[in-house]
Amino acid sequence: MLKFNPIKNKLNDKVFTGLTLALIAVLIVLSGALIRFDNLYYDLGRYLTFKPAPADIVIVAIDEASLNKIGRWPWSRTIHADLLNKLATEHPKVIGLDIIFAEPELNHPEADLALEQAIAKARNVVLPELLEVPFAGATIKQSLPIANLAAHVAMLGRVHVPLDADGIARSIYLWEGLGQANLPHFSQAVLQLAKELPNNIDTFPPKPSSLETGHLIVKLQRKIKFTGPPGHFQRISYANVLSGDYPAQFFKDKIVLVGATAVGMGDVLPTPVSALTQPMPGVEFHANAIEAMRHSGLITEMALWLTCLFCALLAVLPLLWLPKLTPLKSLCATILYYFIVTLISVAMPQILNIWMPPTGALVSILLAYPIWSWRKLDSAQVFLDIELQNQREDLSKMGINPAALSLDTHEDPLQSRISKVKLTAKHLRDLHQDRTDTLSFISHDIRAPLASAIMLLNDGKAEHTKYQLRITQMLTRALDMADNFLQVSRAEVADVNKFQSLDFVGLVQEAVDDAYEVARTKNLTLAVQLPDNHLFLSGDFGLLQRAISNILLNAIKYSPESLTIEISLTNINNQAVLKITDKGPSIAPEKINKLFKRFSRVEGEDQAPEGSGLGLYFVEVTAKKHYGNVAVESVLGQYTTFSITLPLESVSKEG
Repeated sequence: MLKFNPIKNKLNDKVFTGLTLALIAVLIVLSGALIRFDNLYYDLGRYLTFKPAPADIVIVAIDEASLNKIGRWPWSRTIHADLLNKLATEHPKVIGLDIIFAEPELNHPEADLALEQAIAKARNVVLPELLEVPFAGATIKQSLPIANLAAHVAMLGRVHVPLDADGIARSIYLWEGLGQANLPHFSQAVLQLAKELPNNIDTFPPKPSSLETGHLIVKLQRKIKFTGPPGHFQRISYANVLSGDYPAQFFKDKIVLVGATAVGMGDVLPTPVSALTQPMPGVEFHANAIEAMRHSGLITEMALWLTCLFCALLAVLPLLWLPKLTPLKSLCATILYYFIVTLISVAMPQILNIWMPPTGALVSILLAYPIWSWRKLDSAQVFLDIELQNQREDLSKMGINPAALSLDTHEDPLQSRISKVKLTAKHLRDLHQDRTDTLSFISHDIRAPLASAIMLLNDGKAEHTKYQLRITQMLTRALDMADNFLQVSRAEVADVNKFQSLDFVGLVQEAVDDAYEVARTKNLTLAVQLPDNHLFLSGDFGLLQRAISNILLNAIKYSPESLTIEISLTNINNQAVLKITDKGPSIAPEKINKLFKRFSRVEGEDQAPEGSGLGLYFVEVTAKKHYGNVAVESVLGQYTTFSITLPLESVSKEG
């Protein structure tokens, strides 16, 4: 018999589901296939960081109004020198001049000198260094300010901003350069000069990697918290500063950033807080980086191995409740857990300054319920298949025809299993009803006459003939019912695997011979028609003989005297068909269905009062045990015919 271990199977399901979910999470993290979704989750928290713009950061904007008033870009460096001189009189903390001066102004050499002197006079100017790729496939080009300007600036800083896979600017490299040159970011240089750089930002460049000159070295990438959308920081037009159109001491002790805001100048970046139609000017991106840096707003991305570990742990966590809750509650709990992990992932950068790409864990969480349900459904199907196979074998041994358990092969597998369960449940209900009927039979039909007989014996009157006769009748009836019950039980538990080959013709003849003497007492004639050849079938000789005898004795009991009982046996399509016909009282059509039920007796004026209701039930059980059937045909006032049909062996043996 096949066995199913539910504890071991449940453990296997949990292990398989856990490993599958963890593997999915790790593969997604390592492959980076869904990095765009990671960025989307990161951007969901962008509005959580919005706050009022700081009053001590001012952008001097090279805007459309300045271009209209001063003229087309590029402007002469004397103009920038004038701007620096005006700003220097206000004593700002630092001036970040986000303009590239990589080549001298050939037409006006004095312009470079004027700018050089203005930078030297201010003593707090930061100029940018640009890292760029001139064309696809080219090596990285590093554009530094011309030597005369670089010699007088307070610091240099890079204005390179990396774009993520979706083309959005979210981060900066604190240190970056070519070969042995490691320079801080422009915003870092500005804060360092303003002496506002937090202690957690290293002011010394890390040791360069052993890379060849011309190869980019990047160190310490950090995402930034944006203070607000484009236009959030206070701006003043470049032209207004030149004309002195601003309040006195407006720039005092402030961080002043000078850069292009006019869209036509191309110095714009798409960011999480700006739509593509309103990108953020590069100078304002630096302002956001400065504000984030000095208030510990730089976000560190979790190490790859640690991300894999946490995503795997988050992916398998649903196994804590999936095996314990109902399907609906499991689904609701998993959905709630998904939103909790999403909320934590979105909040972590804002609260802990740590970013863990959550897509690997979230995808696994979404798949947790389907995968677990698939495993449990598969386990349930395996269990059903094993148990149904075991019960089919048990029912087959009890005489249930395997054909009766066969189902339509056109059904889908799940529906087929459901149908098998229904059939099995029906047989189990029938067996339960049989047991109930048996207990009722034992408690009433057998126990009652025995109890009455004992009472009479205990009454001390058993010596009288009338009591002896009654006791004998009750005990005899009880004995007959007990014998019938035992024969029925024997038929029900008979093992079909132990049936032997026997000659059905000889068996019928022997049953007729046994009933001959009883028929003579009523002067009845037994007209027998048997085939000349032997008809062999697989069965139990005793059960079949008693079944045939039960029908014969019933025919004799209910037949009027001096009539004929017809007995015929034929071979029809390799099936033995035995018919016994009597001319006794017929059976009403509406009562025929009750004939073969356990403990059921057809009520009527011709019904014998001492019947137990087991005789014909025994006949039907025996026929089904032999994969056959029994039927009755009755015509009121004319005849009643009982037919037993049994399958013969595939090749009949000749006698």
